[in-house]
Amino acid sequence: MNSIPEQYKPKTIFISYQNALATNAIDIPFPLIAKPDIGGRGRKIRVIQNVEELLQYHEEVHEDYMVQEIIPYDLELGVFYIRMPYESKGKVVSLSEKEFLKVEGDGTLSVKQLMLLDYRSSLQIERLGKGIDLDEVLPQGTVKLLEPIGNHCRGTIFRDRGDLISDPLCEVFDTISKSIEGFYYGRFDLRVRSMEDLIEGEHIQIMELNGITADAAHIFDPNARLRDALYIQILNCIQSFKIARYNIRNGAKTTPVLELYRKSINGF
Repeated sequence: MNSIPEQYKPKTIFISYQNALATNAIDIPFPLIAKPDIGGRGRKIRVIQNVEELLQYHEEVHEDYMVQEIIPYDLELGVFYIRMPYESKGKVVSLSEKEFLKVEGDGTLSVKQLMLLDYRSSLQIERLGKGIDLDEVLPQGTVKLLEPIGNHCRGTIFRDRGDLISDPLCEVFDTISKSIEGFYYGRFDLRVRSMEDLIEGEHIQIMELNGITADAAHIFDPNARLRDALYIQILNCIQSFKIARYNIRNGAKTTPVLELYRKSINGF
């Protein structure tokens, strides 16, 4: 997060779990997002409503973490970008839109009953039941957001929006990536006010920048084919190898195996 230009990111504060939490130093309004500094698969991400919940999170997390302001845009995307270090232009190779877990009321069924009607929602009942009223009956046509965290492990659907990839979009992420030293490969998880703003490079707020362990999220579209997903993964691995080989030949230092192992374990 420190490497991302201020104009493209929400206010984010790093916190060491080993130190006492100085809540008066956190100038981010509640509710806010708390998540591990080294994360993965939506692990330990939580919406924090007040100081008491933040203090509890600090006591339970047992690792360094960040708090981040909530971005007031509904559109959340995953944008996978690749550029060779010796090239001036890269390419957006994947664009996915996140469809959050929600139910629509009919004035009769409870939230739990509505969730049971959908396989994806039904898998989240036990977890979400700890934080929402499953017995609530929603009025006809009322939509209730069940999970605001955009991770497929939490029920989010990833929709392939590759049809929107264009030269202007690639140019937007050329500009952003060149402002991040050493970044050539990975996925931007971001929120933006609209697709039009995305293409114009306006009102983009990057929540996370995922590097070598990132996936091109469009492969998780329910309509995606396994063979296509495998092809994309293999192709991206080849590209990442070429980038690494070039960087090493030009003086980049490799990550020691033990450090790589430690970070990988922490991420899961």
